[in-house]
Amino acid sequence: MADISQIEMEEVTRRYSQEEEEGLLKKITENNEMIIKLQKQIGELQIVVKEKGKRKEREAEARR
Repeated sequence: MADISQIEMEEVTRRYSQEEEEGLLKKITENNEMIIKLQKQIGELQIVVKEKGKRKEREAEARR
């Protein structure tokens, strides 16, 4: 049984010229890199939000 990504790549190869295929693969790579960068930023923001929430909790406890 073939891997789904292998089947998709075979379909791309049949439908597009080598130049178009290279362009598509380049775009896929660029998109994947952007997704990774955005995931990293989301992770960093989640940490900031979590720390901010903890700080507010500490401040609220100190006021009581």
